[in-house]
Amino acid sequence: MRKIVAVLVVAVVAFALAGCGGGAEEPATPTTGTPAAGAPVAAAPPAQSTDRSPIESGTPEPFPSVLSTALPSAVQMKLDAKRPMALYFFDSSLPESKIIRAELDAVLSENRGLIDLVTFDLGATKNGVATDSSQVGATLAGDLQVVRPPYIVLVDGNGFIVWRFMGYVDREIIGREVLRATE
Repeated sequence: MRKIVAVLVVAVVAFALAGCGGGAEEPATPTTGTPAAGAPVAAAPPAQSTDRSPIESGTPEPFPSVLSTALPSAVQMKLDAKRPMALYFFDSSLPESKIIRAELDAVLSENRGLIDLVTFDLGATKNGVATDSSQVGATLAGDLQVVRPPYIVLVDGNGFIVWRFMGYVDREIIGREVLRATE
């Protein structure tokens, strides 16, 4: 009886390993058509990293020329001086914005002098009317295709957007991207 149980256990383990990719064979890749004989088969694109925002392409893009209005002076000065900067678009009424600001401030204090912070409160109002700075920030946010606050855009010293993130992000990821932007 023990031999039968041992054979069954070995068989189950073998089938489990074969079903989970434990075998030495390459898994079959689905194709959309049959390639001609001797034609090279294109390799699958590399898997994207999962630690990036779903809207980030992973490749730097030039800071857009803003057509709707002049750039805010703080942003224009940083671009002219070729200083890396973090643009932070937030709404002061959202608790998530305060949490992310604390994470961002912690990273910036660790990297003091390497990168500058420019913030825009998109929810700032005075007597129920959006303030001028809020309107300027909203215009720039539209030009940069900011979906909703909180939103971080990192620009390197060459004027390229190297990272953008919407929503909550922790200090470890922000720190890694700040170092990448300041290289």
